[in-house]
Amino acid sequence: MIINKKTKFFLTNSVWILIFILFSSNIIAQKKPVKFNRLTSSDGLSQNTVSAIVQDHDGFIWIGTEDGINKYDGYNFEIFKRNPGDSLSINDNQALAMHVAKDGTLWIGGGLTGLSKFNSATKTFTRYNHDHTNPNSLAEDAIISFSEDERGNLWILTENKGFDYMMVKEEKFIHMANMLPPDYKISEDRIFFIHQDKQNYLWVGAVGKVHYFKIIHSENGVPKLQPVKIENQIVERAALSIEESESGVIWIGTAGEGVLLYDRTNNALRKFEVKPDNKAINSLAILALESDENDDLWIGGVPVRDFIGSERENISGLLRLNYKSKEIRAFLADPKDPQSLSSNRILSLLVDKTGVLWVGADISGLNVYDKSVTKFSLVTTGPEEYNKIKGAIRGFYLDENKILWIASQGGGLISYDRSKEKYEVFNYNKNNPSSISTDAAQNIYDDGKYLWIGTQQGLNRFDKKTKSFKRYYIDPSNPTSRFNAINYNIVEIDKLPGYLWFGTNGSGLVRFDKEKETFKKYTYDPEDQTSLNNRANFVRTVWYSEKRPDELWTGTTNGINILNLNDETFRYYNHDPKDSTSLSHPNVMNFYEDENGYIWVSTYGGGLNRFDPKTEKFLRFTQENSDLPNNGVYGALSDEEGNLWISTNSGITKLNPNTFEFRNYSVDDGLQSEEFNGGSYYKAPDGEMFFGGIKGFNFFYPSEVTDNKFIPNIVITDIKIFNESIPVGENSPLQVSISKSEEIVLAYWQNDISFEYVALHFSNPSKNRYAFKLENYEDEWRYVGDVKIATYTNLDPGEYIFRVKGSNNDGLWNEEGRSIRLIINPPWWRTNWAYASYILLFLAAGFSFDRYQRVRIKNIEQRRAQLALLRAENQRKTKELEEARQLQLSMLPQNLPQLPNLDIAVYMKTATEVGGDYYDFHVGMDGTLTVVIGDATGHGMKAGTMVTTTKSLFSSHAGNPDILFTFQEITRCIKYMNMQMLSMCLSIIKIQGNKMQISAAGMPPALLYRSKTKTVEEIILKGMPLGAVQDFPYELRQTEIYPGDTLLLMSDGLPEMFNKNKELFGYERVSITYEKVADKNPEEIIQELKNAGSEWSQSEIPDDDVTFVVIKVK
Repeated sequence: MIINKKTKFFLTNSVWILIFILFSSNIIAQKKPVKFNRLTSSDGLSQNTVSAIVQDHDGFIWIGTEDGINKYDGYNFEIFKRNPGDSLSINDNQALAMHVAKDGTLWIGGGLTGLSKFNSATKTFTRYNHDHTNPNSLAEDAIISFSEDERGNLWILTENKGFDYMMVKEEKFIHMANMLPPDYKISEDRIFFIHQDKQNYLWVGAVGKVHYFKIIHSENGVPKLQPVKIENQIVERAALSIEESESGVIWIGTAGEGVLLYDRTNNALRKFEVKPDNKAINSLAILALESDENDDLWIGGVPVRDFIGSERENISGLLRLNYKSKEIRAFLADPKDPQSLSSNRILSLLVDKTGVLWVGADISGLNVYDKSVTKFSLVTTGPEEYNKIKGAIRGFYLDENKILWIASQGGGLISYDRSKEKYEVFNYNKNNPSSISTDAAQNIYDDGKYLWIGTQQGLNRFDKKTKSFKRYYIDPSNPTSRFNAINYNIVEIDKLPGYLWFGTNGSGLVRFDKEKETFKKYTYDPEDQTSLNNRANFVRTVWYSEKRPDELWTGTTNGINILNLNDETFRYYNHDPKDSTSLSHPNVMNFYEDENGYIWVSTYGGGLNRFDPKTEKFLRFTQENSDLPNNGVYGALSDEEGNLWISTNSGITKLNPNTFEFRNYSVDDGLQSEEFNGGSYYKAPDGEMFFGGIKGFNFFYPSEVTDNKFIPNIVITDIKIFNESIPVGENSPLQVSISKSEEIVLAYWQNDISFEYVALHFSNPSKNRYAFKLENYEDEWRYVGDVKIATYTNLDPGEYIFRVKGSNNDGLWNEEGRSIRLIINPPWWRTNWAYASYILLFLAAGFSFDRYQRVRIKNIEQRRAQLALLRAENQRKTKELEEARQLQLSMLPQNLPQLPNLDIAVYMKTATEVGGDYYDFHVGMDGTLTVVIGDATGHGMKAGTMVTTTKSLFSSHAGNPDILFTFQEITRCIKYMNMQMLSMCLSIIKIQGNKMQISAAGMPPALLYRSKTKTVEEIILKGMPLGAVQDFPYELRQTEIYPGDTLLLMSDGLPEMFNKNKELFGYERVSITYEKVADKNPEEIIQELKNAGSEWSQSEIPDDDVTFVVIKVK
């Protein structure tokens, strides 16, 4: 794709641009909501003007801005900027154009200082610049466009010096004048794009003309351009951008003249005519074009009036042109909608390999749209000034004219012509007896002549011709009483024509005689064992099947009641807590009979039931025994393949009734909300389904709801040793980037290893899932959800293979994944040559000892040898302790988290060279702060070993929101490592917003100072140290914290500090001291606690480590 970036041309040459009459764009009715995900500098983008977007062969998205280029993996941005002191850094921070070559090389065109080639293996850049002493150098350092020929050479368009042809292998640049015929002229500074098409012809867009050339290569490879005349040169102002679709269609974007289409048969340009009311395209200077897999054309630009200095219009800068229908859909920025475009000024476009659209905006960042994420069409409810539909949607009916009738609880009766996007609302009017009886409409039934509307205040007959209602009340004496409230549906039975049957909220089952306009109620009678079995006379739904012509089924709040239509008696199915084959819950919402004769019963609170009429047994599906998302089930409909589509309190789920497999859908898939409504489900004659909820309704054809079939590429993005990334370099284990490495060799001490990885698929990447394993270490895959790091500690020397695989947002896995061979060399004293040396040394020592015994007195020599061994042992232990101390210090965080709502300070003083105290922090992607503080049993080397182990385990599990699961995993690992009597006391705290969770294993109480009451709360959580007892039931405490509140976490060093009289400082004294100083900032609080400890111990060396972590809410 070729994108023009020379917008300043228009600002300096606007005198020739005419003032255009701006046409209002026709926004085509959008069935599926278009939601853009915005990415800006606050998300990590280096700068918010996005001039270029490309995707490399691995699948990473590269974003060019005015301040660096960004490599994006769906979660994080890796930023590359110019370093004046590093010749291997990028040439220019301003990236106006980028191109990924056929061989995978990324080329970047700078706005000021030249061309850059990215070397992905080393993460370095090769620079190319204009050199006035070298005629074969780049013509100019300002680059605005690229194209590539069949040989892998580049066409490079500069801002003011025309275009170059770069012979890539020779690193030689051929200038435009050396390729054109002598008499053919193009103004060098008025060219906007260059593109070599699939037929190997060259296109050059300029002011007032599109130039077209046949390319003829000479023997030395230098191209000669032979002009080809294009008929019907209709560009009056400027050709700004070009796009060639996969099928070879050539599109050209202009400045206010719409898009042009190349007619290859007649070798002519023609303006692509759109529908008369689709003139938004003529209001744009089109800077970017991109075709998608349907040959639809995405159009990006800025309003023409921006270039002539007049006031900006609210004109969409992003359009989608349907090639077949010639319709245009416009997308506008809406400050009130965070899921709309961030700006109407669009500079760049990309449709990636998976069909995701990336939109680069001027000073507003990046916008991402994936149509596959939104699987359901949506109409939302809201205030009338924004939406004619309001209230909770309760019922639907699609009539013979394709008018959708909607019953709304709060919005009355609504007719919706979807083809014209027109609504007509019928509301209650106290001054009009022919209006609907209430705005609380519940259901709709069409008997062929009238629409019958069940409401919370009786039955209404609606005449579509006269648009008038006639009201019928079950209890005419009190129209607003609950006895008039009609529930989910109305049925009419062929066997008993002229009657309407429905359930009510107090009047039981009701039959209405349409001719006599009378009601008959079937209610509970304690004296009649065959009456309705519901004391409240609450009937939610009625259901009739022609397979059971003598029965009418009703769902009540007390199970299933079945009316015999012949003798008008009831029989029942109800919930029995002692019988697992009975109905799962008495609150029945819906019935559906499948082609196999099973009756599916929805319940509110008990999930879904499959009833077998032959055995009279119920098979239950709940969220406890299946993948049903919620036990609040409202209704079920069946598609053409027999699948059930079920509305619940946690979205919609699709059930395969043969395999019992559920596929759950949520708001992320385009649902109106997670919560749907009872009775609000409808299947139209053509198979279209409707489900209503509290924020609108969804409609869809089940066959069109498909999962994402793109398998994501898996890339290993980083490897860390002791939580530090390994750099690429000559003296590093990594000679090339980890993503390009097949093998890495490490020393024996580099055995605390973390791999980071990513599945490169951008359709809701938060739903991508991962699994990994380390062959020769473990046999089973570890399925870790959305965790993108794998950590292994204390690996033995040997050869391993790390494998990782991942899925896309719809659960489709890349089973092959990515792998890398890992070799950990043994220490020198465990190598083969070392063992051979030991044998030789042993033989030599034996011989020497024998000779030595002949000339020395045995006892004297033994004493000397003992003294030498003692000195060596002392030196060895001293060295090991120092090394362990340095290792322990490296386990502590080098920097404290910098969070806008928290102020944090820490202090730790060890009692020996290697202490047992430990603290650490982790900040999750959602802003959750996880704090850990611990105390290993004992001191010295053993305590240091336990701290190192705990650090590694915390790094693996810090992102897990479940603290108690983390405790059990740490205990399991300590047990597995067979660390004998060693254990770890530990507290973990998670803070998100003003919510705090805490759990402790053998640690002192946490002290929480409440600023409002000026008091200290002591949070005591009893529990065994980690590693002591498997599956210990640790306690979890939750609370809320507010500005000014301060949390003190500590080890037992200060409370158990002795003075000269062997008296303990004590926990009570800590609490009193802390309460006096808790209003100060965290650093001052720690200093006060240190002073108190020093005064108590009179500066003697403490017997135990002393550690504080103080967190104050801002």
